[in-house]
Amino acid sequence: KSSGINAEYGDTHFADMLFVLVCSVLLLLGTAQETFTTEYVTPTPEIFGNHHRPYFFNYHPNLCGRVPDLRQINPNGVETWDYESATNGQANILYLSEAHCGTCQSVAGISGMLARRWKSLASDSRREDLSVDVQVVTLNRGTPKSRNKLQMMTRRIEKYYKVKDFVQIVQDNAFSEMWDILGSFVDPYGGRFGNETMVVRSKKNDMYLVDRWGRVIRFIREGVIGRSRTSSATTSLHWRDVIHHDFVLEKDGETVCDELQAEQLQCFKVDEWSLNGVAFRNLRTGSALTILVFIRADMTEYTTEGTLRDLIDLSIRWNAPNYVVVVDSATRSAASFATVDLYRQTIGSSSNVRLLLDEGNKVAASYYAAPGDLVAMDDKGKILQFFNRVDLTDASLVAELERLHLMGNPDCDIYVTGGPWQTGEQGSAMYSTATPFFMNFT
Repeated sequence: KSSGINAEYGDTHFADMLFVLVCSVLLLLGTAQETFTTEYVTPTPEIFGNHHRPYFFNYHPNLCGRVPDLRQINPNGVETWDYESATNGQANILYLSEAHCGTCQSVAGISGMLARRWKSLASDSRREDLSVDVQVVTLNRGTPKSRNKLQMMTRRIEKYYKVKDFVQIVQDNAFSEMWDILGSFVDPYGGRFGNETMVVRSKKNDMYLVDRWGRVIRFIREGVIGRSRTSSATTSLHWRDVIHHDFVLEKDGETVCDELQAEQLQCFKVDEWSLNGVAFRNLRTGSALTILVFIRADMTEYTTEGTLRDLIDLSIRWNAPNYVVVVDSATRSAASFATVDLYRQTIGSSSNVRLLLDEGNKVAASYYAAPGDLVAMDDKGKILQFFNRVDLTDASLVAELERLHLMGNPDCDIYVTGGPWQTGEQGSAMYSTATPFFMNFT
């Protein structure tokens, strides 16, 4: 009997010890999971700047560069569509789809509905400042399955979503290769831990937000705009809200490129370049300050009634710096270059302003620049400071340029070596910032 009691007591004691052990393990796991999740899995840094970074920031080597020359060519070699003429200087969403994919059809249709809604806000007096005029360009993949479903996708856009006026569907093919032109690049921050160099190809649901000048202002790898992502410890945002916010700022000329200029280029050098047979290195000699300005030749606010006129006046009054103007190489701008150059020679014959026509917008892309941007640099090509959407009649701006001419930028003295985004003498050569479009993203 006593042995039975002892056995029963031993079983009970063992069960109690097992229960305590299990509770201890669960407590430790719960504590560890809380610590691990809070500190490592979902960090919540502050949103940097005005463009929802870092949570909504996808790397792309052509970010703030120009969209390449996309053209639809039929089997007879005849061009039937080109991106520049189709967008006509309008901000747009460039979306890569596969017509046999239901999600792709929905994203294209919803994008068009959002574009229609954002435009309609102009008639609402309370929210007219949130109105934007955006169009959607959908590039359908050139595979047989996608081509076979193109008509079905077109009908759905027209009859179900009723956004035919806001969505253009363009069929890619083996002669155009628009998907390959857009998406073949090397990502040095690939892999699970962001430390692998990987070749990245275009995928369905890739989305590019493009401003009025053709600059890529955001790249979204999975552009399913109905999805949301965490933006802080307690809140989340939908992609559609982030896209709308970007275009609202773009309407006033503000993009993430303004921030990237200061972060990645200021106090460093970009690759040396030449235009129209003239080397920029030679234009910088003879002065401690070179003023580089970007304009559009087909818009009077940048030429006869704005930036160029004011720059010529400034150069006549203050001829110490070197003045270089780079004209955008968009088709309409390039067609007006000769007229604007004649205007410069006529009223600015005594000035030292040099006018150059960009080639494939390679120089504008290397400085992440848009028309109206001004870059101040020293005689060695080091960028001292960026100025966006300049007004050269502003006395404070001229005073700041005079200070840079005399003193340089003291903040740049802390940079002994180059940053990771520069090439040549100033750091590791990840990719050439002065190479046009996607030519070396292989």
